[in-house]
Amino acid sequence: MFYNPWQYRILCPLLIEGTYQVLDNSFFMLFSFQKTTVELPGSTGDKNETVQKLVRLSQEPKFIKYTIVFVGFRLIQHLLIFWLAFQYLSLFVRNQALILLGIMMIPIFMGNAVMDSDLAFNSYMDIILYLWAGLIIIKGYSGWWIVLITFIGALNRETSLLIPAIYFTAQLNWDNWKSPIHLLMQKKNAVLVVAVSSVLFLVVFVSIRTFYGYQPQTEWRVPAGWAMLKLNLFSSVSAKTYSEMFGVFGFLPVWCILVFKKIPKILQIFFLTLVPIWFGVHLISVVAYQSRLFLVPTLLIFLPAVLNYIETEILKQD
Repeated sequence: MFYNPWQYRILCPLLIEGTYQVLDNSFFMLFSFQKTTVELPGSTGDKNETVQKLVRLSQEPKFIKYTIVFVGFRLIQHLLIFWLAFQYLSLFVRNQALILLGIMMIPIFMGNAVMDSDLAFNSYMDIILYLWAGLIIIKGYSGWWIVLITFIGALNRETSLLIPAIYFTAQLNWDNWKSPIHLLMQKKNAVLVVAVSSVLFLVVFVSIRTFYGYQPQTEWRVPAGWAMLKLNLFSSVSAKTYSEMFGVFGFLPVWCILVFKKIPKILQIFFLTLVPIWFGVHLISVVAYQSRLFLVPTLLIFLPAVLNYIETEILKQD
């Protein structure tokens, strides 16, 4: 299934296909991939068309090589996430044991994350881009990195539009929020970065749909909007939604809200800018029990906020 909007999330498919072509004309030539006989448990005599198709495909050398590339790509994504998460958490937590505990929790979040779209490459690339952007923002690096990240993100997933948003809100001096014009004039470079990022995102967004041809939004279960919100929150399906979301972030969002005034200001800004929009858009547009969709706010905001609070409370007792 490669329907709108997935057909426009081209970054990972292009990277994977490019990797496959390079390996198929180099490394894979060192090995002999023979057609094999494969039987899945219970597949013998199974008339299920999907199972039989998988059995037939798994016997083909090309399928085996693509599987190697797929799994290898996800492995690299995970390694990047763990490395970026370590760097990112280190900005809020000094105790390395506590940081490592946080890193150990990430595979649990991922392991509990439901995905009805294969290996969900674009969702995990989203995490990489947001953690990268978080590091750029908090360390005070040039805002033009945000332009690059937004461009890459526009090729990957529509959610990257919030990257310049969190950058912009993080740059403002909220002590003078009652004078918005004066506030903006003080941050002309940030305004320029956001403007360029937004225009670039729009150009990529339109160009991809123009090149591949536009198709209307595909309905899944129910149409997006009020019907989807009811399905996610107020139906028999909502029990699955709540349980799957709990499997990803547990009580971290609630904990984060309860100690909101005690967490670092930058995380407060990230929370107010990203979380309401992120949850709102996903709850009204997709089946929310695909809980992988909530890994970004979990790793970018909830986890570092709670770990920071825990360390702060421990230091108070010493």
